[in-house]
Amino acid sequence: MPKKIISMAGEVLLIITGIICVSASSVLFENQSLSVFSYMRQIGEVFKDLLSPEDLVYVNPISDIERELFPILFLAYWSSARIFFLSLILALFFSVILLTFYFSMNRLFKKGVKAFSFLIGSLPDIFIIILTQLSIIWFFKKTGLLLIDTAAVGENQVILLPAVTLSVLPSFFFFSNMVGFLREEEGKPYVELAKSKGLTQFRILFIHMMRNVLVSLTYHGKQIAWMMISNLLILEYLFNVFGITSFLFTYNTPSIFAVASILLFLPLYLCLKLLQVLILNKTGKEMSL
Repeated sequence: MPKKIISMAGEVLLIITGIICVSASSVLFENQSLSVFSYMRQIGEVFKDLLSPEDLVYVNPISDIERELFPILFLAYWSSARIFFLSLILALFFSVILLTFYFSMNRLFKKGVKAFSFLIGSLPDIFIIILTQLSIIWFFKKTGLLLIDTAAVGENQVILLPAVTLSVLPSFFFFSNMVGFLREEEGKPYVELAKSKGLTQFRILFIHMMRNVLVSLTYHGKQIAWMMISNLLILEYLFNVFGITSFLFTYNTPSIFAVASILLFLPLYLCLKLLQVLILNKTGKEMSL
């Protein structure tokens, strides 16, 4: 146990060190020439700022007014976190619903669902975001009924629609992987035993097989998290959401970039590490991060 704690602390330290090095890289080619001295000096400044983050400030590019970084950065982080975790929950919910229909329909329907899943999964992220917004606007123009706000205005932040939009690609990713994992599980002895006892297909699926499938799905946790974070920047920009990625895009000084990146990536790393421990205790297999 002490070795694992030391190893985890070392990984966290490497993550923070990597973020600091990336944050300072903007001055590496200062004046269109390689400037190692400026780079090392900037690393020292970023490290110094991290020791006293409460003193950090940002400058509004429109009003040119200097403001304290906290607590505004926490508000941006909270907005992004709500969208991220809500979309993750929605993606799991939609994928399970789709999986239920998939296994209750005939072979032709299954082929159609798989083809549709492949088509949606191959679409660019920005296309799905814009298509969602245009669909709601078109419905509003035809009926006069606005189903949901399509963009944030002032302090009126939109959370549900960005979360639903962000959940589209993960939903089909979950679904495709679940189908593959269930095919692998179907031939295992415990499934054959459950069938021989006369258990219904849905009971076998949701009581016995789904538990193992969800464990297998967590092996892709890192891939899913990075995919959703990469889409979050585009999504926050197009929906005019005041989130942490849009904050980084607007106020991208080295020290602010470092603080915001640590705030963004460190909790995700700890969540993935928790999943790793849970899977290790459950299956005896270690999930790589």
